[in-house]
Amino acid sequence: MSHVTDDSLLTRRTLLNRLRNLDDQESWRTFFDLYWRLLYNVARKSGLDDPGAQEIVQETVIAVARKMPEFRYDPARGTFRQWLLRITRRRIVDHLRRVYRQPLKAEVAPDLLDEEEEHAAAITDQSASAIDRVWDEEWEQSTFDAAVARVRAAINPRHFQVFDYCVLKGWPASKVAATLGLNAAQVYLAKHRVAQAMKRAVREINDERSQGIMDA
Repeated sequence: MSHVTDDSLLTRRTLLNRLRNLDDQESWRTFFDLYWRLLYNVARKSGLDDPGAQEIVQETVIAVARKMPEFRYDPARGTFRQWLLRITRRRIVDHLRRVYRQPLKAEVAPDLLDEEEEHAAAITDQSASAIDRVWDEEWEQSTFDAAVARVRAAINPRHFQVFDYCVLKGWPASKVAATLGLNAAQVYLAKHRVAQAMKRAVREINDERSQGIMDA
């Protein structure tokens, strides 16, 4: 599995329309590469172990695949981000309920089972709210990662190296200048150019990802 790559960042509407063809393996591979890490990280941070998170990724992709043949673009019915969140949240909450209730039926007396299942429902309701918060955080991180990949592929490698050291690694400008054999002005200009490119890339990716989609 790999991080989001620059060349796979297609216009969302174009990609989603192509996904209506379930035999279009290239488009489905692109979709998976774009979103698997987001889905996996949200599941993990919602309390699932690695096998559980992998299962959520698989179930979510399958759910999307089932809905795509009838897909019709309609921005009035919400964004892709909201739609994918609803699908993912539903799978995670269902998984947590299964995990929580499985030992209950074996270990809890019948007269206490209803009470314990109500407690399980309350816990998973709380988890649903937490999933929304984690989703927002992970979505922003995945957008940033995608922007980094896009800018790295398009900009002067030397300039990106300055940005990498200054911003991503947090090095002081003096250390960057000494390491790369540059002066302070060159470091500042390179960092500024890449920062501007990053802002544009983030805007573009957010625009691409804001394409509307049908209800879950």
